[in-house]
Amino acid sequence: MKQLTFLRICAIILIFSYIECENSFAQVKVNEHKKFSEKIFFGGSIGMVIGTVTEIDVLPEVGMWVLPQWAIGIGGRYSYRKERFDLLSGRSKPYETNIWGLSGFTQIMPIRDLDKAFGIGIHGGPIFQGVWEGLYLDKGAIDPTTAVTAGKGWVHLFMAGVGYRFPIGEKAGLNLLVLWDLTNNRYSPYTSNPIMRVSISF
Repeated sequence: MKQLTFLRICAIILIFSYIECENSFAQVKVNEHKKFSEKIFFGGSIGMVIGTVTEIDVLPEVGMWVLPQWAIGIGGRYSYRKERFDLLSGRSKPYETNIWGLSGFTQIMPIRDLDKAFGIGIHGGPIFQGVWEGLYLDKGAIDPTTAVTAGKGWVHLFMAGVGYRFPIGEKAGLNLLVLWDLTNNRYSPYTSNPIMRVSISF
């Protein structure tokens, strides 16, 4: 059911994006003359959680604007995680682990600049994003109730969300995203759903 709903949302976004592309055909033609290097962007985010679960995340990414409103890309991930398990005896035992991963994403930005489109004095625009993450981790470190034999392995997550891109230059931007984990995998390293993510691209 969740996958069907997600596909319907993606279809609506793609239709809206196509209409927007048709309405701004001249802008697309200008983009076609750009150099390949000008369509490529780099960026990513760094995150930190401190508490019962301490986690430090580094998520680099690289992508390409296929159209002015549509981008695709790939990314990597490294996380250091330390978790304190509270036992029935009242004592706690810290556990440290590392998480490695790969990701692929697609991003749609129907309106790149609200000010240029509507003259309202607000720059930037809304973004819609879909993400796949493949994470190699110690499942027992994420879910202490699982059998020890679960060991290390790959965990696949699918996320979708919305956000806003604030331009900080001709090409660079600050992205604020809210992503929902559609898989609800018991071995997900995320401690909340939805997930807040801040990234920079340039």
